[in-house]
Amino acid sequence: MNGHTSIVQSVTINHEEKEFEIQTKNTLYHCPFDSCFFERQDDSPYKLPEYEGIKAEYYKSIDTQGLSKNDMLLVVADYCEYYFEKLIYQNPDGSEGDFSGYPHIGTYTDTYLIEGSHDYYKEHSQNIDIRYYVNNGGFEFYSLGTGGRNLWIENRGDSTLDIYGCGSPIELKPGKRILALKKDKSK
Repeated sequence: MNGHTSIVQSVTINHEEKEFEIQTKNTLYHCPFDSCFFERQDDSPYKLPEYEGIKAEYYKSIDTQGLSKNDMLLVVADYCEYYFEKLIYQNPDGSEGDFSGYPHIGTYTDTYLIEGSHDYYKEHSQNIDIRYYVNNGGFEFYSLGTGGRNLWIENRGDSTLDIYGCGSPIELKPGKRILALKKDKSK
């Protein structure tokens, strides 16, 4: 769960509903175990009750085996805001790619923007600039700057997502990964 609230009063576990219940001054938040961002929580100084056991049972790692420096993986899920969970890629030197992702609240529709680290790409020509419109049940790309990499998309959510803007419409079922955009390396 990611959000800004008043001070947390308590965190309890509801084993029957399989969720953390986070009580603030005025609101009770429900965070299902299978929707937790465990990578973010690992870095947090505030540990949740029974965290290690819940993580062991519910954490779904992302399989990056088979991805090369010429690939990037956009991980999406219906339980994430704007469907965005993570972007995985390598820099030319083999280091893990750095990015920022954030919503742009529009007058008519919201969009989500993902950009590569500007510090790194000042020196390189592999700029990352991915942007998409968010709609009910999916999203549509209007900018696909992948830095010359192939774009794979993986759906880790619970429902099928409709994705447009990669050439052909994609109906991406839960648990599936697809090569959405293949870059021509001859250019």
